[in-house]
Amino acid sequence: MSFRISNVLDYDTFLAVDIWAFKVKVLVCKIDWQELKIIWSSSIRQSKKDMLYWEITDIASVSRSIQKALSKACQSLDNIPKDVIVLYNSSELIYDFTSVNYIRKEKDWVITMKEIDEMIEDVELRWLDKIKSKTENRLWIVEAEMKLITTSITGIYVDWQRISNPIWFPGKNIKFNLINVFCPIGRFNTLSNIIRDLDLHLISIVPLPISLPKLIEESPYNYDSNIFIDIGYSKITIILQNNSEIIWFNVLNLGYSIVEDVLKDNLNQSYLNIENILADLDNQYETHKWVLDEVFEFLIDAIYIWITDIEKAFFVKNVFLSWAWVSDKLKSLLAKWLESRWIGKQIAVIDKYLEIEWLEEFNQNATLPVVSLAKAWKELIAVKKDPLVRILKYVIYKYE
Repeated sequence: MSFRISNVLDYDTFLAVDIWAFKVKVLVCKIDWQELKIIWSSSIRQSKKDMLYWEITDIASVSRSIQKALSKACQSLDNIPKDVIVLYNSSELIYDFTSVNYIRKEKDWVITMKEIDEMIEDVELRWLDKIKSKTENRLWIVEAEMKLITTSITGIYVDWQRISNPIWFPGKNIKFNLINVFCPIGRFNTLSNIIRDLDLHLISIVPLPISLPKLIEESPYNYDSNIFIDIGYSKITIILQNNSEIIWFNVLNLGYSIVEDVLKDNLNQSYLNIENILADLDNQYETHKWVLDEVFEFLIDAIYIWITDIEKAFFVKNVFLSWAWVSDKLKSLLAKWLESRWIGKQIAVIDKYLEIEWLEEFNQNATLPVVSLAKAWKELIAVKKDPLVRILKYVIYKYE
């Protein structure tokens, strides 16, 4: 089904769910006067056996974890909201950054939302054909069936001038910068089945690389050169952003599990003790410096190689870091190591994304991904209620 603004319903109360970490996280969200309010939240630790390299391996167990988190989050509510958005993050995400040019027949006619919808629909089939070769190269799967889950408009130009909202502008030449994100249809069906078995309605599946930059859109950082680094248990998500536009992203198949394993092997400690060391890194760093420096520098080298392989001239001003155990020591080490590789100067490493007063309590690194998910959906609802909202910001979601 093609995207239509008119098809977006008013989900004023909804659930935001993140299952891609060692804890399942659930937010109960409400849109009040076009502002996001988080009513309740909860998290439940899930078994490592439920995920292999943080891909779902036990559907029944993951469903039980989500149900427990839902019950905990909604225990003070009369009714559990039925509409759900789910965060998705995987190295199997296939993405396509593309630009589309349209020459309009009547340059003096103003641009309408209906016209933009038709432009997007016109290129949908081309995207699916184009992605087939990428799927074989990236996933090593021949004839893999992929599903387009998100299309994000990152930039719009009218007659070569960047426009934040093209509605009511006249013009001859229209250019869109787009990000199309695909996932294997089997993964999509797995998530859909989990949500349906919980007697919930799946609104959308949103990739983390699209939602995470939403957290700084109200801040002055939004127009700087930024790198977002989200360190998960088995994956690191890296997003490059410049002048409020996502220019590239990737999901690497390594995460802080490497840190835990190296510390466990060298210190002969249990995983619980290793977590305690990482949680108190500012005080524990000097004691374990000899092993921490080596493993952290390995992670930074992997990130640096990926960034320079994609954007050799990218010069960063801010690094937004999300990880369950961010510390002042880790932030200073990250800035130092990146500056030593000439990727930036006087780099600010920031872990407090949210500057909105009523969301500050969620300024914890472990909850930032799921909060970004809620903000992304709030944005599309705003587009439905006010089509003149800045189109540059909105994300188009695929749905049934």
